[in-house]
Amino acid sequence: MTPFHAYFLARELDALAEREKLLPVFAASDIVAYPFQIAAAHFALRSPWQKGVILCDEAGLGKSHEALLILAQRYLEGAAHLLLCIPNMDLLPQWIALLDRHYTLPYTVLRERRDLECTDGNAFDRSGLVITTYDFAAAHEADAAAIAWDLVAFEEANALSGVYREDSKLPRALYRVAGTAFKLLLTGTPIEKNIFDLYGLIWFIDNSVLPDEREYQARYLRKPENYPELAARVSKYCFRTLRSQARGYAKLPERVLLTLEYSPTPEESALYRLLYAYVNRPEKLAFPEMDAYDLALRLLGLQSSSTAAIRQTVSGVVQRLEKLPGAAEEIEALRAILAACDAIGVDTKARLLMETLKRGFALMKQRGAARKAVIFTESTATQNMLSSVVSTKYKTVCYHGGADASAIQQFIAEAEVLISTDHGARGFHLAAASFVIHYDLLYNTLKMEQRIDRCHRLGQQNDVLSVAFINKENFADVRKLELVSKRRLVSDGVFGVSDAVIGGFADALDAGFAAAAKRLRPARQVEADHQGILTARAPENRQAVATAEELLFTTFTGELADKVRLSPQYVQQRAAELNATLWELVKYFFQRWNEAHGDSRFVIDEAEKTVTAADAEKRPVLFYYWDGSRNRPYRSQKQYGMARDFQPGTGRVTLTSIIGRGILHELACAESGTLQVQGDIEACRIGLYHVIILSEKRRITERSVLVGQTDAGRPLSEEQCRELLRLPVVSYAEEGANHPQWLKCAGRHDPLDDLVPIQALLAEQAQTLSPALAEEAARLRQAAQQKKSEQAKGLTALEMQLASLEKERKTVTGDRLQRLALDKRINQLRREVLQRQEKQFFDALRVDVELEEQLQTLAAREKLTAKVMREFIISVERNT
Repeated sequence: MTPFHAYFLARELDALAEREKLLPVFAASDIVAYPFQIAAAHFALRSPWQKGVILCDEAGLGKSHEALLILAQRYLEGAAHLLLCIPNMDLLPQWIALLDRHYTLPYTVLRERRDLECTDGNAFDRSGLVITTYDFAAAHEADAAAIAWDLVAFEEANALSGVYREDSKLPRALYRVAGTAFKLLLTGTPIEKNIFDLYGLIWFIDNSVLPDEREYQARYLRKPENYPELAARVSKYCFRTLRSQARGYAKLPERVLLTLEYSPTPEESALYRLLYAYVNRPEKLAFPEMDAYDLALRLLGLQSSSTAAIRQTVSGVVQRLEKLPGAAEEIEALRAILAACDAIGVDTKARLLMETLKRGFALMKQRGAARKAVIFTESTATQNMLSSVVSTKYKTVCYHGGADASAIQQFIAEAEVLISTDHGARGFHLAAASFVIHYDLLYNTLKMEQRIDRCHRLGQQNDVLSVAFINKENFADVRKLELVSKRRLVSDGVFGVSDAVIGGFADALDAGFAAAAKRLRPARQVEADHQGILTARAPENRQAVATAEELLFTTFTGELADKVRLSPQYVQQRAAELNATLWELVKYFFQRWNEAHGDSRFVIDEAEKTVTAADAEKRPVLFYYWDGSRNRPYRSQKQYGMARDFQPGTGRVTLTSIIGRGILHELACAESGTLQVQGDIEACRIGLYHVIILSEKRRITERSVLVGQTDAGRPLSEEQCRELLRLPVVSYAEEGANHPQWLKCAGRHDPLDDLVPIQALLAEQAQTLSPALAEEAARLRQAAQQKKSEQAKGLTALEMQLASLEKERKTVTGDRLQRLALDKRINQLRREVLQRQEKQFFDALRVDVELEEQLQTLAAREKLTAKVMREFIISVERNT
């Protein structure tokens, strides 16, 4: 490999064509390339004017990987300041494990005060990815907001949906931290409580997209007939993939639903009647402002959960009432409820749970699945009760939130049963289990969905059995079942859902499990069915990534799938090619280092693909790298490797690691030279050029281009130039100084300069950029229209007030003083209306002028320019 070859390969790896965007990121990781994840990443990266996106795939489809693909791509493009905020400390180990296992993106974790004290200056000012929690970022808002972030990602972003309210402290603080950065919001539940959740998420990205709260509420709240219109308005900001859409590409087993109905014992029925009677008391000192309906849902729901849960609550109520005068009768009624609780031994539902675990584990064994189950409860009192019951037979761990997530790791590694409150229903990857039990029903469909999605997700090898319990004699259980069905309709109207969360009703355990057993497939059948789908789709999955224009969709539909067509096989093949080229450059770099430095040496192992420092004590500075604010020295590690499982991760050489990027940027060659090659060729000259395409001095993309011409004057295509560079080299010579890319200068004009296809490159980029420009122009027009609508509201209110007074004036006949007063008020209002009309006219005119200026600025961006840098020109001759 000559310096010219090495330099050319480095530049090519550093600036791949637009159609191969994301391939270096895949080459640097070991994840499977699913088309819907690539489509999501392209959606987020499609426009330089986009302010942010919401990735709201159904849970379990790999939003974390989509986010890391986008973050790594932006880092690869030169973004130095990236921030990832997660809601809770307990999810931090999972993100770190994901990065360490699959990516080489450099990262720093900030979670404790000492993390701020161990560095000079602002601890948030780090190159690469900074990971922290919502609370930590908000608590250190001044430092976090002082960084000009390129991209900020928020896990479980539905927690930010209240940002549009001024009293929403945490979301507002994080909004200020994000500043003008591109905002990447990750949530599987963009509509959790109601349609205002989506309003808040869009507001967080761009508060000019949707109308104000009142207008939004009037137009969309509880009005599913307008959901298609809302979906169209948010379509440029939300990307969602359903499991039903992903099954043609990814291994996503089925879910089998089983809802077991049970009847309470006489003692439990007696407790229910006492609670019902208390709820219907005309006066309740313990709950003076709560109506009977809400109190019934609360107390009867607690009894449905467990006797332990209702006992804990009623005991607390009694303690409160003992401090109040005149509460003796109510206390007596509540103590009767406590006595009824004491009369109950083990709850019927707890006994049903133990039988369900026994039957379920037997079924898991038959189907080749692990003996693991996840049980979700609403109450910690119920959780503690179940732990004492279940642990008598199974190895059990409990999780109820907090920074310590060791119970989750223990469950994955060795335990059989995880009993969790709904704190464990968000974010965790529990595909080691394929058995989910809803011990308590919830009102919210999406929260039920989140529970199942801990297990029913990418990486799951088995069909998932989801079991729920319902007491049809309990008012709260029946009402929850109704609300689950209704709330499903809201999310389905805007985004769609592909799987049910409740179903398979059975009033007998034997019949229920017999029906479930018929649907649960053995693990080998799950894999065989998946391979059959992949084979059937193979023809359309072999093609390359489509252009950005073809990716301007918001859901991973069949139409979009046909246009993405990036198969895991293609990515695997190209990633292997890119990594093979990178390994050749790594060897070349360290071989040259050994030749140039006598005080340090590196040993290259071709078989293991490792490079080891011979002197472990004295490790040299290999190069300096730009971290976004300054040049930093990069000191050699003891060993580097190309293997995917190479440890430590910081020593793994990839296209996104600091060592990999540094080598590409440090390789140098002379500005001219000669090659003598083997082969029957015409003598020619080949030039390598680096073309940066700009829009108003802003870099849009860059390309490395080869041009050539024979000595007889015949131009050579880029592919012909590549073929010449593939020929075996007999000898070479460099002329002039040896420089890396950042020290190259154009030099005097050369005839080859005129062969660089600048206009073709500009036209190609303009075609790619055109949809993004059109989308931005539409956004500007919509924002202007929204601003004028806001301006018109004051006038409309005045006109309505005037019309009301004029109508009232017509009804007044006898009272002269009243008529005069009304006339005076009407004349005053007319003057105000005229003044407001005049003001609105000029305000609207200013908005139109601003819009025109913005559109002219945008149009100027469409006029792309190119900056061309000559890298080298070499003469190629046949060896004689």
